[in-house]
Amino acid sequence: MNFKRCLADSIDLELENVDFENLIVESISPDKGDYCLPCFSLAKLMKKNPLEIANIILASIKQTDLIEKVEILNGYINFFLNKSYVAKNVLENFNIADLKLADGKGEIVLIDYGSPNLAKSLHIGHLKTTIIGESLARLFEQCGYVVKRLNYVGDYGTPFGKMIGGMLKWGSMEEVKQKGNDVLQDYYIRFNQEEKDNPELTQLARDIFKKIELKDKEIYPIYQTIVDIALAEAKRMFDLLGVKFDDYRGEMYFNQFAPQVIKMLEDKNLLVESQGAKIVDLTPYDLTPAVILKNDGTTLYTTRDICAAIERYKEYHFNKMIYVTAIQQNLNFRQLFKIMELAGYEFAHDMEHVSYGMMSLPDGKISSRRGKQAVLVDLMDYALSEANNIIKGRKFEIEDPSDVAKKVARAVLSFAVLKVDRNKDCVFDVKTAFSFEGETAPYMQYTYTRIESVLRKYRDTKDKADYTCFNQDAFELVKYINDFSIIIRQSLIKRDPSIMVKRLLDICKAFNKFYTATKILDDNVAATKAKINLITALKDVLALGFNLICIDTLKEM
Repeated sequence: MNFKRCLADSIDLELENVDFENLIVESISPDKGDYCLPCFSLAKLMKKNPLEIANIILASIKQTDLIEKVEILNGYINFFLNKSYVAKNVLENFNIADLKLADGKGEIVLIDYGSPNLAKSLHIGHLKTTIIGESLARLFEQCGYVVKRLNYVGDYGTPFGKMIGGMLKWGSMEEVKQKGNDVLQDYYIRFNQEEKDNPELTQLARDIFKKIELKDKEIYPIYQTIVDIALAEAKRMFDLLGVKFDDYRGEMYFNQFAPQVIKMLEDKNLLVESQGAKIVDLTPYDLTPAVILKNDGTTLYTTRDICAAIERYKEYHFNKMIYVTAIQQNLNFRQLFKIMELAGYEFAHDMEHVSYGMMSLPDGKISSRRGKQAVLVDLMDYALSEANNIIKGRKFEIEDPSDVAKKVARAVLSFAVLKVDRNKDCVFDVKTAFSFEGETAPYMQYTYTRIESVLRKYRDTKDKADYTCFNQDAFELVKYINDFSIIIRQSLIKRDPSIMVKRLLDICKAFNKFYTATKILDDNVAATKAKINLITALKDVLALGFNLICIDTLKEM
C-alpha cells in the first residue's frame, strides 16, 4: 500500500504543478501523526501564509478508511492513519514474493568485484570490494535484473616474476606443491626485502615475467602451477564469505586481445606518441593522458581494461557493467569510460564505477602473518574464533554449533563493511563487533532467532485476527513491512547497501521494543493471531533483507 499516494488522492484540491504525493513526508514522531504535509513551499504559489493554506487543504480532504484523523500544527497537516485498517490490509495481503521486483525487466548486469592480485595475499580491502559487490549483485537480482558476477583476477605482471624468482633461488616446486600459497607468499615477501639491496633482482623479475609472456617452456608451466594454487586459495576465501563468481578470467586472458585494441585506437586516430610511449590524450576532457603502451612495448591496466570491456560486451551484450573498486581508482575509470566513448562504443555510457572508502583495523588488534596489516585469512580466523567464543556453552537443538559460528563470523565481516555509507572510510571495531547489544550483526541475527522461537511455540487456529489490539509499537513494524520495497529500490539506485543495513537495524530495534513490552502469545486468540501475522511477515522481511546484505539467518543462537 502506497500511503503517500493514498493520502494525496484524498486531497480534493487541484493546484497547478503541485504533486501532493511528493510533498507528503513521514512525521518525525507519532504524536505528530504518521505522515505530514508541510505547507510552506505552497506559500508563494497560493499567496497565503502556511496556516491559511493548511486550513484550505484540510477542508478539501475526503474521509477514507485509511485516515483516522487529520490535525493542523504550525503550517503542517498531520495525518494519523487508521492502525487496524492499515494492519489488516498490509498483513493479510503480504506476500514476500511481491518483493521480487520487476524493475530490471531481465536486463543483463555485469558486476566486476573481488579482483585479487594472485601474487599477494588477499587483504582487508578485498573484503570490502567483495561484500559490496555481492550485496549489489543480490539487490540487482531482487529488482529483476540478470546478474553475472565477474572476478577480474590479477594474474599478470612482474610480481609473478618475483614469486618465481624467489622459488628458484630459495625453494623448489616440490615445496610449493606441499605447502601451497603460504610458501609462495614467503618467496614473494623475501624477494621484495632482498630486492632493496640487490637491484639485479628487479631485472631478474622482469626477465622471468618476459618469459611468462613468451610462454617459455620452462618458466610458463611454473607460472601456471603458481596461478592455479593462488586462485584455489582465493576461491576458498571467497567461498568462506559465501560468494561465488560466474567468471574468473583475468588480466592474462584479456591481454591476448591487446594488439587488436591498439590497432583499433590507432585506426581511430586516438593514439599519440609521448616519450616513446603511446597514449590517449585526454587533457581536452580535464583528464590526464592515459598510457596504453609503455616505451618497452608492454601494456598497462587501462589497455587490458579496454580489452576486457570489449570482449565482455561481445559475450554478454550487457545493459550495465559495474566495477566495484576503491575510490582511489576513480581517475582510472573516468579515463577508461572516456576512451571507450571516444572509440565509438555506445555501451560506454552503460559502464559505471561504484567506489568505496578505505577499511582498516585498530593497530595491533589482530596479529598478522603478513606484515603490519592483517590479511583476510587472519581476519577470518579471528572472526571465527570470536564467534566460537560467544556461542560457547550454549545448547543448540536445531542448529549445528559449528555452522552457527561460521554464520556469525561471516555476518560480522559483512556488517563491518556495509554498516557505513559506501564512500566513507571505516575502522573494523573488533571490541564491539561480536556483541549482542547495540548495532552489530549478532544483535540482528539474535533478533531473528527471537521471532523464530515465538513462532515455534505458536499453535495456529482458524480464528480471524483482531488488529484493534495493535499499539504504536506494533504499528511501526507494520509500516516498516509495508515500505520495504522502497528501501530495496533506494539501496540499489544509490548503489549503497548501508541504506538497507540502517533500515534492518531500525526494524530490529522496533521489534525488540515491541517484544519486550508486549506478550505475543496470550489468551486472546484473535489478538494473538494478529500479532503472529505481524511477526511472520516481519520474519520474511528480515530473512530477505539479511540475504541482501550477505548475512545468514539463524533459527537459534
